[in-house]
Amino acid sequence: MSGGAIVIVPVRSFTGGKTRLADAIAPQARARLTRRLLDRVLGQIERSGVAATTLVVSPDPIVLAEVADRGPAVEGVRQPAALPGLNAAVTLGREAAAARGADAALTLFADLPLLTPADLVALAASPDPVTIVPDRHGRGTNGLLLRLDGPARRFRFAFGPDSADRHAAEARRLGLDAAILAIPGISFDLDTPEDWRALLATQPGPDWTAATMVGGCGERR
Repeated sequence: MSGGAIVIVPVRSFTGGKTRLADAIAPQARARLTRRLLDRVLGQIERSGVAATTLVVSPDPIVLAEVADRGPAVEGVRQPAALPGLNAAVTLGREAAAARGADAALTLFADLPLLTPADLVALAASPDPVTIVPDRHGRGTNGLLLRLDGPARRFRFAFGPDSADRHAAEARRLGLDAAILAIPGISFDLDTPEDWRALLATQPGPDWTAATMVGGCGERR
């Protein structure tokens, strides 16, 4: 492609993530839920029309094989074992986006159960060189938009504790304006038992609990 935006979605694996949900959901059920979340996020990205291509960056061949079946709008990017971790994954995605001629890279995570196309359109429309969408606690970064036609191509990612402040500081280091947006469907991620309970309270019914059940019997511990 030439021009436009590319969305980056880093995924460690289906089975090795969401360990903080262990007290609420058993391992096999967490794997199914992770798949369900990724499928939904990729579908919302496609429906939003904000980008022609979504890059799923993962070291896990199972994840890459699964997204390969989604068609040309989704492309898997293998994360080498020599470059582990979330920040390395997003950096690989940004480099791949720049190599494809994208003028913007939009990073999202695969655990956003309330994401809507309108949320993505709102983020993609931000004109600032750097746009940060914090999590609902105001500390982490759940969405990050970089305009790649300037110094943002050298942006150093700092995902992890207090990453919203760290990303704002990185924008200042590069002399870039940074917008902070509150977008509910991006701010809500599913990471802890508290998040799980909040999701079920927000979205009652079988839609999410079905993702953690086999044969009608929940695997929740």
